[in-house]
Amino acid sequence: MSKIKFYPFNDRTPAFTPEPIPASKSMPDWYKKMPSDINEEMALPQGTSTSTVKRCMPIFDAITAGYILSLPCDIYVDATNPAKITWSIPNPLSMIKNDLVSSHSREQYSTYPIDETRYHRDLFRIMPFWALETEEGHSVLVTNPIHRDPSPLQAISGVVDSDKFIVDGHFSFLVEKDFKGVLKQGMPLVQVIPFKRDDYEMELVDPVVANKLITKQRMFLRSTFKFGYKNKMRSKKDYK
Repeated sequence: MSKIKFYPFNDRTPAFTPEPIPASKSMPDWYKKMPSDINEEMALPQGTSTSTVKRCMPIFDAITAGYILSLPCDIYVDATNPAKITWSIPNPLSMIKNDLVSSHSREQYSTYPIDETRYHRDLFRIMPFWALETEEGHSVLVTNPIHRDPSPLQAISGVVDSDKFIVDGHFSFLVEKDFKGVLKQGMPLVQVIPFKRDDYEMELVDPVVANKLITKQRMFLRSTFKFGYKNKMRSKKDYK
């Protein structure tokens, strides 16, 4: 099994900052509340599936992929002023204030597509106080937590060759421009998904060949009411 290491920035980090955790230990509320089935009495006699999105393994695998880095402490944020985002943290943590939040000048991302009807123009950069490293040949995708409950933050995604560079910087976020309130300590900040690097070459398959293969697969997969993909095709993924 490959390993990903998380480094606390200093000896104070574990005292107040939530530890990184496997994403499977931070399931969103909407997913936990979602029933697995819908009205079997009506669906089964018609030969249709009764499963909800909760049984969709690609959704589950996306939610549980990798690891979650969380907000290290409460942050009060006011994004209602178009000119500038203002913020504060609890006074007892004032010693980390200068490290916690950073920013880019707007010129550094002037052509980045930001929906200014929804988000503030400023990027809000947060230090998680945990660095990370992967084994040789492995990189990480750092992205917004996938299929999570609504949040006023939207992480800017990036890929880092974390076997060559211990990822120790701030992560960048868009903030909903009408947000004014407290971001709670422990809320999921980013999802870190390690992967093994490889080279790929694209191929366009002949339509006749493609149709034959896809038709065969479709019949095999959908010949059961439930768990066709999960039981016949899915490979289990472990992040511990």
